[in-house]
Order: sequence, then C-alpha cells, then structure tokens
Amino acid sequence: MSEIKLEAYLDKISKKAMDERNFNILETGTIADNLQLSRSTVSRYLNDGYKEGAFSKIKTHPIKYISIRVLRKYFKSPRLDYDSVKNLMNEKKKLSTSNRDIFNAVIGSDGSLVNQIEEIKTATLYPGKGLPIMLMGPSGSGKTYLAYKIYEYCVQKEIISKQSKFQSLNCAQYFNNPELLSSLLFGYTKGAFTGADQDTAGLIENANGGILFLDEVHRLTKSGQEKLFSFMDTGQYSPVGNDSIKRKASVRLIFATTEKLDSTFLPTFVRRIPVIINIPSFGSRPQSEKVQLIDYFFMNESRVLNRRIKVSTQLINALASADMEGNIGKLRNIIKYSSGNAYAKFEDSSEIKVNLSNIPINYYQSLIQYEKFENEPNEYVKYDFNSDALPRHTNQTIRIIKKLYESTIEIIWDFFNGELDKKQFLNHFNKNVDMLFDSILFKTNYKNLNDSEYEFLIYQIKSVFDFMEDSYGYPKDGNQIIAIATLLRSKNLQSVLKENKIWNLHKFEIIHELKNNFRRSYQIATRILALLSNKMERDILKEDILMVTLYVAKSKSNNSLQEIHSIVVAHGYSTASGLANVANRMLKDNIFQSIDMPIDTTTKDIETKLIDYINTVNIENGLILLIDMGSLNQIGNSLNEKLNVPILMIDHVSTPLVLNVGNLILQHKGMNEIRNDVYLNNKINSQILLPRKKQKKAIITCCHSGMGSAVQIQEIIKNSLKKFDVNIEILPYDFGKLSKNKRNELPFELYDVIAIVGTANPKISGIPYLSLDGLLSGNHIDQLIKILNETKSMDYSELKDALLMNFTIKRMISSVTILDPNSLIKITDTTVSKMEKLLNTKFQTNKRILLIIHESGMIERLIRKQNLDVQEDIEQFRLKHKKLFGLVYQAIHPLESQYNIEVSVEEVRLIVEIILGDD
Repeated sequence: MSEIKLEAYLDKISKKAMDERNFNILETGTIADNLQLSRSTVSRYLNDGYKEGAFSKIKTHPIKYISIRVLRKYFKSPRLDYDSVKNLMNEKKKLSTSNRDIFNAVIGSDGSLVNQIEEIKTATLYPGKGLPIMLMGPSGSGKTYLAYKIYEYCVQKEIISKQSKFQSLNCAQYFNNPELLSSLLFGYTKGAFTGADQDTAGLIENANGGILFLDEVHRLTKSGQEKLFSFMDTGQYSPVGNDSIKRKASVRLIFATTEKLDSTFLPTFVRRIPVIINIPSFGSRPQSEKVQLIDYFFMNESRVLNRRIKVSTQLINALASADMEGNIGKLRNIIKYSSGNAYAKFEDSSEIKVNLSNIPINYYQSLIQYEKFENEPNEYVKYDFNSDALPRHTNQTIRIIKKLYESTIEIIWDFFNGELDKKQFLNHFNKNVDMLFDSILFKTNYKNLNDSEYEFLIYQIKSVFDFMEDSYGYPKDGNQIIAIATLLRSKNLQSVLKENKIWNLHKFEIIHELKNNFRRSYQIATRILALLSNKMERDILKEDILMVTLYVAKSKSNNSLQEIHSIVVAHGYSTASGLANVANRMLKDNIFQSIDMPIDTTTKDIETKLIDYINTVNIENGLILLIDMGSLNQIGNSLNEKLNVPILMIDHVSTPLVLNVGNLILQHKGMNEIRNDVYLNNKINSQILLPRKKQKKAIITCCHSGMGSAVQIQEIIKNSLKKFDVNIEILPYDFGKLSKNKRNELPFELYDVIAIVGTANPKISGIPYLSLDGLLSGNHIDQLIKILNETKSMDYSELKDALLMNFTIKRMISSVTILDPNSLIKITDTTVSKMEKLLNTKFQTNKRILLIIHESGMIERLIRKQNLDVQEDIEQFRLKHKKLFGLVYQAIHPLESQYNIEVSVEEVRLIVEIILGDD
C-alpha cells in the first residue's frame, strides 16, 4: 500500500474522528488492522508523514495520528504535536461557513427580524419549490439584500445547486413599457416585435432551478400579474410573440414592494403569495440595531479607504436618532460622504477623524435637531480595517443598569445559599429595584425627546396590560407601564449579564428559585413579557423577566377587585406623576395612578383623558379622582353620562391630601367615609357621581385547551361583525376560571354578557352557550343571529353569510398556519380517525374539530421550532396516562414523517388533555 493511499485513508478517518469525537480509530494498531497491514509498515508511513508535516501526533498512550489537512478545516492554526485529545480540542476553532447560519450576518436576525427570518426559513424549506415570498417595507430598508440572503440560504441548504442563478429585476424601470417588461420576464420569439431578430430567453428561463427576485412588483400591470400567477400555478409560460409555445421552469419567486397589498395588486395575485414579510424601517429598529448598522458602514469605509477611522459619539448618536426617510440607503450615503470628506482632510494620516462637521451640508440641520445626547461627553469610536470585530458601545445608563443587575444577581444568589435571611434579602432587593428604576426614570426622558422606540414600547405595553386586565383581571398600572418601557428602552433589549459568571452558571436555578419565592409576581411578569414579545416580534431575555418579577413583587398593588381605584390628575409636565410616585413610595404600595396634563389643557381634554382611562381600567368598585384645579362641576356634568361606576371627585390635590386618601384606601374605607374624612381633616370639598349608563354587552369566547383557540374564535366573530358596526365586546377568557367561578369572574362585573362561544361549556346559569362545532356545522348560526339581533337589528341573510364564511374549519386552520390547509385537514383528520380506532371510541364532532385545529397549529409550531412553556408535572402526567400517550404517538406518527418533525412529550400531553376533556 502506497503512502498516498494511507494519506487518503487517514484523511477519511480523521474527519470521522472529529465529527464523532471518537479518536481511538486513529491509533496505529487500529489503522493496521482495518487496512490488513503490518503494524510496523503503518507505523513507518505515519512517522514519515509526521516528519513531512502532513500528520499531527497526539501523544497519548497509544499514540494517535491525525491529518493536518483535515484539522485545517476545523482550526485556525493546527500544530504538529498535541499532549492529549483535550489539548487538541482546545485549539481556536475556525468558523464553519457551511454550518454557520447565513442569516446570522443579517443585522436584526436576533432582534427586529427574528420572526421574519423564521417565516422565511419556513417558506424556503417548504417541500417542492418552497412558498412564494413577498417582502414589504419602505425604500432602502434592505429588501434586495434580504432576497439575496434567501438565495444564499437555499444554496447552503442544498435546496438549489451552487450553479443556480439569482435573477433580479426592478419592475419600476419598465413601468411605462409593459411589453418590454413581459419580454424581459418571459422571453420572446423571433419577429415578436421590431428588433426581435432571434428567439431570446427571459429571466424566468435564466432563473430555472434558482431564484427570481422582482423588486417594486406593484409596478406590474394587471396582465403582467395574471401571466405571473398563471406561471406560479402551472410552472408553464409562453414567450412574447407565440402563446402556443408552452415552456416549463422551476423557479423560486421572491417579490418586494413598498405599497399596501390592497392598493395595486389583483386579489388573485395576492392569494398566491402565502408568506408576507414586513421589513421594518430604519426608524422603527431598536437603537442597538441602528448602531450596528452605523458600525457596519463605517467599518466598510475603513476598509475601502485603507485607514483607521475614529468617529465621534455625537455623530453616531445623531445618525442613530435621526429620521432617515431614505432608510438604510440614506444612512449608507451619509456615512460614505462623511468618511470621504474626512479622508480628504487627513489624506496623509494613517488615522482619520469623522464628526458632525463632515456630514453633507444639506443634511446638517435635519440631523443636528435629533442630537439627543449633548449632556454626555463626546468620545470617539475606533474602526480598524485590520480587525474583523465591530466596536462595542456602552453608555452611562447601560453601565448603571449592568451594575444594578449584577448586584441583584449577587443578592439573590446569597439568599438562595443561606447567606441572607428573608428580611435582609427583601430589604436589599427592594433597595436595588428602587435604585434601578429611579436611575432610569429620572436620568432618561424619552417622552420629552419624542423617542419613537419609546412611544412604540409604551403603546405595545399598554395594549398588553389591556389584555392582561380583560383576560386575567390584572389591574392596569400606569407606573408599571412607564417603568417597564423605560427599562427595556434603556437596555435596548440587550443583555447586560453576558459576562456575569453567577448568571451564566446558575441562570436556570435562579429563575426556578425566583418562581418558587415570587410565584404570583413571576406569573404576571412572564405573561406581560411573553405577550409583549409577540407584539414586538422580539425575544425577551430571562434577565429582564427576573428584574420585572422583582419589580412587580415590590410594587405589587393591594388594589384587588374589591378595592377603590384612585387617580391624581394635575396640570404640568410631571406634577401628577410626582405626587403619585411620592405617595406610593411613602405608603409602600402602588395606590395611585396619574395623568399629567399640559398647562393649557381644557376641561374637555381632561374629560377625554378620564373617559379613555375609565374605558380601559378595571374600576368596577369605584374611582377616586384627585384634581388640582376647581373644575369639579364641569367635569362632573361631562362624565355623568359615561359612567358605569361611582366616582368620588376631590379638588385641590396636594401631597398631604394624597397621603391621607391613600391611608384611608389601605384601611379599606368606603367612598362616603373617605369623603367625610377629607372634609374634616383637609377642609376640601368633594362630590360623588353615580352611574347612569348601562354596562356594555359582551360575548365571551373560551376553549378547553387554552387561550389560543379562544383568541382565534374571538377574531372570527369580530371579522364576521366588522361591517355591521355592532357595539359588542368579544372577550377571550380562561375556560378553567369560568367553569370554576361562574359569574364571579371579571367579565360579568364589567359587562352584560349575552353569550358564551367555545369548545367546552362552562355551564353558567342564564348565559346561552354556543358550541364551536355547532357554529361550524351551521346548527347554531341562527341562535347566534337571534342573540346579536337583540342588540342591534341586522340583515339576516347578510349576517348569516358572514358567519358561515368565517366559521369554517379551513378558515380556522388558515389563521394558525401558512401551510396548505387542505393537506393539513386531510392528514390530521386521518390521525384523529386512527386515535378513535386505537381507543375503540368515536369522538364527538366538537372534540374531533378541536383535535384537527390543535394538530395543525402544532405542526406549524414545530416547523418554526417554537417551544411550549415548561410543564413541571409532565413526568407524573405521562406515567399516569402512559397507555394513552403510546396510542397518541402511534396515531400521529404520519405527521412526523410527512413534515419531518419530532413531536415532543409536552405536545402529546396537550393532545391527551383534549381527548380526556369533556365533549
């Protein structure tokens, strides 16, 4: 056997050893046995290869030899000698281009684009040619860049070959010449038009086996859209000039547009694009991503100019905070000009400085007015073309947050390890939480800066609190909304504990103990942040769950459903919030909310704010308003018609008055008692307004398997009633609570409940129940129409058509997945039938439908690699229903094969619960 053959064999087993971490196969004796050669011959060959630098030696006993050529694929600088396998594996690894996720290079892949990229992957990996994708976003937001990343991802995953092409076309360039656009897309035959001297292939033919990207696709004419969706349906097209010719092509399609889908597109075209990806503008991206983009472009300029660049933090902050109406494209151009301008001044220097003086003069005013960090010292950030790493940014606020987070982790860890008792722990963490939120609330003023990200956070957190209040009875708290928004905005949703040893080693233990010690606060924090994560399309960090849990635990209000709500309303930028904050801190409870009103606010403005508050906050046991100016009579008269609870209005608010009222609330005093006490001790006039308005009507939706389907049913009913302008609230609510507490639950106190719609009957006396299967079959449609018509008269046939159209199983499945509903219904129906056969039973229609819908959502979830919440009792539950688990696994096996997924024990548990639940 020649040395060349031995070298080839060692290459082969070296790769296997590295991949499988089995290095025994590299020993001389094992190689000799496998090649059926003498040990001495193989030993001589291996030693010769080692001396020539072809093989590395691992000096264990027995000695092992490994190919240097293979090691270079794994490590940056492999050596000839290693003392042990561990020593070898500690080598600095080379980044693998084949295994690295292509999308990791996209700024925002772990942030504002995380869900978009997951949807793209789902669409790209869909069997066949994948699913057509529409990228929507403003000009310059990076749609073309993302389209090419999709192409690279397809090549990496070997979905298309490396030789396949990425063909792109901007349809806007040919808007005034649709014939030319068609010929470019579909090709043309000789003589099709003047100048067509020969048959010419179009972009579709050139892209065969690859990807065709059509930018500004809204510029396609209706006939162009029709030709394109005909090709999407059949895979066939005709060149311009001869419709009798039918050519085939297998092309993955990506579209991009800056327009709304209902503006210029044919409905038939839009229906054929199941995956719509919204790309955020530069302005709506988190601050951290804006800075990353700025760093990326300055680093590029450093490489182009072959100079180290120092950029002022003032310029970076101005760029990150400016209104980039041209989006990322405008940002890139400003950075390119500014770097070039500085280069001209420092041409002979190895390092150039870029600051505000270097930006284009026509952008100067628009950028400077957004410069919001003038109080911080102006420093310089370095970009070195010799380095692969982008610079790291930390501002003063982040440093404070990091210090307090780390201090809190140490306190928690000391407490969990018995070094602090409960009282010491509570004192320490209360102090830390106060310091954290004081530092960000008093040192940052995003509202005054018109910060769009902060306003976005406030809006989303408010809507989350609305949902928490309606669904779980958790009272909305303005202080908590502002505090959580300010924390997340100040952190830019980034981790400050990446390098903290205690956190990295014991993260899960800390979270587990936190959950045990502050169960209710932990549940509230995780619900709020999980809902916020969905709305923001961003992952919320565990470190933030920890801090928000402690904040909720500290500031948790004693305002239960039985206690009076209280608001301070005062003129001035922060007068009301200042009074409320001081009182809450001194009373050690979150008693007061606040509404700050500008000095020139009218009585009508105050009324509008109060009505908005009354409509969104749980105040069924009454409300106390503490107002700073004598507007009681006017406000009282205005609010009188809009109340459904009594309101005590107290004039001339002050700190002593707020503290007195707060103490009385904590003593569980009633409104009349508080009114009398205020008059006696504070000499302040007041009045009580009694409600005249009836409660708003509502329909509750619920589901035995959880809130997901309840929300889905809510959306279907809302869509059905959208055009009828019906003043009925549709409320998704927890089935378990309804079933257990009946009319004692929150919706019955806030609303006049006229019906319950769901997959299981909570059996509440006097409230009609309509089952989902009854609505899907049409049997309960007339009953629902009758209930609705008692509220407002509507056209029977039109309403019935709307309900029947929306209440179809296909529509429900389409709302939970981008996958083909027909295929899903077919295969899930088969698995349900198999369950019936294995269990020797027949499910009621309601349960059968619920299983089909649940399994469809489960498939989508697993394809997207979305995990369920931890089920702490899963092992006990599985052992209790071991036989049923086995039968379900057996029934759903075709789903795993069809969609290449692995159904977890937690997912099976949900199916088992549905089977065990009432019909």
